[in-house]
Amino acid sequence: MNCETARQDFALYFYGELDFAQEEALEQHLGACADCRQQLEREKALFRALDDAERAAPADLLHACRRELHFRLQAQAPAGGKPQWLAGLRAWKVDFFSAYAWRAAAALALLVAGFLTGRYWDSSLAASRPAVTRVRGLSAGEEGLRLVVEEVRQRTIRGRLEEDHIRRLVLAAAADPSDPVLRARSLEVLKDRCDRVEVRRALLQALKSDENASVRLLAIEALRPFAADPETRQVLSQILLTDQDPALRMRAIDLLVQHMNTEAIGLLQELIIRDEHPDIRSKSVKALREINASVETF
Repeated sequence: MNCETARQDFALYFYGELDFAQEEALEQHLGACADCRQQLEREKALFRALDDAERAAPADLLHACRRELHFRLQAQAPAGGKPQWLAGLRAWKVDFFSAYAWRAAAALALLVAGFLTGRYWDSSLAASRPAVTRVRGLSAGEEGLRLVVEEVRQRTIRGRLEEDHIRRLVLAAAADPSDPVLRARSLEVLKDRCDRVEVRRALLQALKSDENASVRLLAIEALRPFAADPETRQVLSQILLTDQDPALRMRAIDLLVQHMNTEAIGLLQELIIRDEHPDIRSKSVKALREINASVETF
């Protein structure tokens, strides 16, 4: 891909309209071309400025346009007679093809009306029923969260995690299977709201099934205050026996021994026998000896 082709694709890239191969080729070119990266940032700034400048049309806009059209047509009418445009219309011979032309014109008018209605739709109503298909970016700042979501085109939504629609978007981002960086950022934002059931369940789901080890580590650290919760302990026991990441299993032991019980003792005794990782076995032995429990199963 050369610079000219890359710059022609910038607008489609902003709004997520490129297919995977095109997007990959463009990003590879951007990684090697400083001039195109600078041009991309300039165009991003322009697009953001245009989006921020978008305003809803006044409610009486259509009425005002119709009234202005009516006055202009009246002004064209000769004194005491009918408007010139009406006389011309009566003189026009309507045949088979002109009838179809009228149908095409009517369809075009409906299309334009639909476009204008969508473009000038009140943003507060649109926010209440967003047609979101994918969250493409998330960052946190002093004013709250900033999310980039993909609808018909990407747009920026600002808000705080306490708002229901913002929290739903972040939870969706935490489960996005295609973007581990986005999932990690989402969990970082959610970890301070583990008091909410849906947030804690999202963290447990990430801990159980996320394919990225870094995301699973973020989830287990966020769940540390809930090490005594039965559902959390069940997931910890599961990953301690099945997860392939030794670092994650070590963290799971740390959380389980915070609230040691008979089930946890039996699990550690089993690890001493069956786990292949020496650090896991050593940590299990140490935890059992600290509470004067046997390191052998019976």
